Amino acid sequence: MPESRSGYVTDVDYVFNFLPELAPAWLDHVAVISCVRPPSHQDGFAWCDLGCGLGGTAVLLAATHPRGRFVGIDMMPTHIDHARRLATEGAIGNVQFFNVDFGAAEPAPAKFDYIVAHGVYSWVDARTQEQLRTFIQRHLKPGGLVYVSYNAMPGRGPDISFQYLLRAIAETVPGSSVTRVSTAISMVRDLAKLQPPSLDRSFAHVDPKEQSEQLPIAYVAHEFLIKNWKPLFVADVRASMAEIGLTPVGSATLIQNYDSFVLPKAARDALAGIGDGDLREVTRDFLLNQSFRRDVFVLNGHRLDGEEQRQRLLNSTFCLSRPPSAVDYEVSTTAGQLRFDNPFTRRIVARLAGGPRRLGDIAIRDEEIGNLIANALVLCAARMVRPVEGADAPVKKLNETILRRLGGAEELRHLALPCGTALRLDPNLMRALGDKPGIDESLTAWRDFLRLHGID
Repeated sequence: MPESRSGYVTDVDYVFNFLPELAPAWLDHVAVISCVRPPSHQDGFAWCDLGCGLGGTAVLLAATHPRGRFVGIDMMPTHIDHARRLATEGAIGNVQFFNVDFGAAEPAPAKFDYIVAHGVYSWVDARTQEQLRTFIQRHLKPGGLVYVSYNAMPGRGPDISFQYLLRAIAETVPGSSVTRVSTAISMVRDLAKLQPPSLDRSFAHVDPKEQSEQLPIAYVAHEFLIKNWKPLFVADVRASMAEIGLTPVGSATLIQNYDSFVLPKAARDALAGIGDGDLREVTRDFLLNQSFRRDVFVLNGHRLDGEEQRQRLLNSTFCLSRPPSAVDYEVSTTAGQLRFDNPFTRRIVARLAGGPRRLGDIAIRDEEIGNLIANALVLCAARMVRPVEGADAPVKKLNETILRRLGGAEELRHLALPCGTALRLDPNLMRALGDKPGIDESLTAWRDFLRLHGID
């Protein structure tokens, strides 16, 4: 097998990505809706990504938050090289990258308001998990927020056998990790056609070739060729985080913070009688067949009362995640259809059509503020709207760098918005922005939407 560290695939780069859930405004929103005071930005803030990959999220967030200090840490030199090149070409000076293990990392600044770790915790061995927790314990400020994502049980249970078999086959195949996983997954899929119960409901029934846009083969290699791949139960993760003083806040998958959106009434009634928080969350995961979690924790957090929570939500800035004409007012959830087509959501979308805006600036009568807030939260949970920053950041240089890379080996599919986030865009739209030709009519709504954010 190709050489690896801590049982991790290192002969092929991970895929470039931007994760909006890791943005400070998004994490602050999770805290506020959970009645936890988010970190103060009065004197700036510091943010660290453990296992930053190619650095896409760190660079894009640094560009859109010039008052923040950003750090990315990853053990793969090629990842760090890519991240540094992107930051240099985009003239982003407030981000640093370190090619070092978590246990040896001594970044500056020494303390962070936000520490995030996406796609790491359930893919590494127990020693590396401990190093990650030790880093958090040493470097997180009181009141700071931590994001940890991981494959979750019981939903990933069917993939335990699949992953073991896939990796066992891959060990017999020569070549790179991409070659080995491609060969192995083809063989496992052939076995799955025989309908053995052991592969029922597993990834064996997914064809990465048919979903190459969503599941690049490099992603599949990093996901499944890991020696220490192990889905986790939420209670075990919470117990480990409690040892370093962290308490649960909520989920960065916003819709998961609302039982009524994802659970039918009978399931909600069953949970109502469970008083222990960790047991309730484990039971909830069984009811949802939860397969992936994005947990947010806090260190020595302070509770918000109802009035302070209300004021913080009204003072929060939001933007549309898509053109107004593309906003859906109904989404499918594990509880059925969530419908939110009403005068309040229509009013919010209409006002945000002109660009990012404070929720409190949407004109409404005092007696309607409760409905305004509730419907804004629904739009966020449905990913039609997202929490962002109130100030504009200079992102032109970085976006020009991204557009120049189109069609090349380091092509990126996201553009930065000045309000503290980035959007994944259709490559045809990005090429049109880069070449300035006449744009296809089907993309004009997106072009006009980007123009509202200063991208043309």
